Amino acid sequence: MHKFFTSSFDASIYLQQPNQNSGRDEILEVAKLYYGATKDIHRALIKFDTGSIKSDIVSIGTGSWKAYLNLKASNSEEIPLEYTIYANAISQSWAMGTGTKFDNITTDGVSWYYRDGQTDWMSGNAGFYNSYTSGSIESDGTGSIEQGGGGTWYTASQASQSFNYESDDVRMDVTNIIHRWISGSIPNNGFIVHHSRQAEKNDTDYGILKFFSKETHTIYEPKLELVWDDSVFITGSLSSIPEENFKITYTNLKSKYQKNSKIKIRVKGRELYPLRTFSGTFDYDNSSYLPTSSYYQLEDYVTGEVIFPFGDYTEISCDASGSFFTMNLHTLPINRTYTLKTKIIQSDIEYIIDDKTTFEIV
Repeated sequence: MHKFFTSSFDASIYLQQPNQNSGRDEILEVAKLYYGATKDIHRALIKFDTGSIKSDIVSIGTGSWKAYLNLKASNSEEIPLEYTIYANAISQSWAMGTGTKFDNITTDGVSWYYRDGQTDWMSGNAGFYNSYTSGSIESDGTGSIEQGGGGTWYTASQASQSFNYESDDVRMDVTNIIHRWISGSIPNNGFIVHHSRQAEKNDTDYGILKFFSKETHTIYEPKLELVWDDSVFITGSLSSIPEENFKITYTNLKSKYQKNSKIKIRVKGRELYPLRTFSGTFDYDNSSYLPTSSYYQLEDYVTGEVIFPFGDYTEISCDASGSFFTMNLHTLPINRTYTLKTKIIQSDIEYIIDDKTTFEIV
């Protein structure tokens, strides 16, 4: 099962514009680059409300879930073929503000120097040093504060994602940080996304990673993805589909669903060419279950973007009535068309079934 949560606040902070706020900018930036001999560093701050996430996790159970930070790339500039970016839990509160990078210049929210437009990042650090022995705040001596700002974070609460000749979209495993937030061991002040301190200090230009922010007018705002395995497999007296020459259909799929709904889709399997019965009819109504290595995938029909990928968290279940799966449509964009695909693995052969089956969320 997959469930998405959209960000509550986000902003970028810039070493060379240390007082400027960008809380309403449509783009988040993570960068380390040079303008001649001048070095600039950009970091992105993103916060999610963990209250509703915690209630879902309580119902799921401890240890059987993972959480991923999802950021959709937008026209990144001159980035290297290989690099790693990091996300840490921010150690102090901050305010998003109403500025943008170019056309609405303000200092009313978070910036390189200030957490809220007036309180500097170094204020109150001593209390954090004393309170959290499991992770320390990086300071001027160890690196997170550069030229009096740049944010403060817990070094023990860190996630990362490495890229090697691939798309710069981010899907980073942040399960450990979410665990600490919902347990209350550290406060939820959001993530700070950045290059490593070593990368920020060296002479290499890493270009600008650009991601859509919560202010974007597209479907690509930052999301926190919660995943868990909710599959069951009880076949009862049902028989399995044949190893080849089978047909798969969704028997109760509607053309439209309400936003934020949870739906249950029945998957019917049968022989592709059923035999004629003694009554003189063909046994098209006989339903067989799909094997345990069966999965569904949800895609945006127009863009082809994979939303729920084939894998451990999209396994197709089975009960006495046949195969099925459930989908949580929470926070998926409305007034868009989606398509479903099925993957079945039998005798080491992989079958992908794409019947162009679509539905809309309204």
